[in-house]
Amino acid sequence: MEPHDETLSGQAQVCKLMFSSVDSMALNCVVELRIPNNFHSRGDGPVTLAQIASRIPSPSAQTSCLARIMRLLVRKNVFSAHHDGGETLYRSHPIVEMALAGGWPPQPRAAGTAGGPLVDGVPWHCLSDHIKDGGSIAFKRAYGHKLRVP
Repeated sequence: MEPHDETLSGQAQVCKLMFSSVDSMALNCVVELRIPNNFHSRGDGPVTLAQIASRIPSPSAQTSCLARIMRLLVRKNVFSAHHDGGETLYRSHPIVEMALAGGWPPQPRAAGTAGGPLVDGVPWHCLSDHIKDGGSIAFKRAYGHKLRVP
């Protein structure tokens, strides 16, 4: 491997490590919203984002955020997606069925780690609330104010 390739490989590995918590927080969000249970209760057929959002106990679910979370979890093979006439249809993967068979959720949410407001994960713990209430900022919900950038 050439030095340039090693540098890029190293940078990619560092990014994966830095942002790996995003995957678990996204999964935690769909667990809190009981999305895997909703797939299971609907049977084997694919569902649209609107159908998923309609099962969230909220009058104004934040579907744009939910769409991003679903897209991430599709890439992580938790769900699958295909397009049918411009609309994305989602299916659960066997990993979801295994989790349901063993009890869902498998364990309670872990506490955030130390490291400050952008690193400790607290806003990530508010994602399901963000989706339910129709768009409050997760950071503001977690800390009581918007992120202030100097």
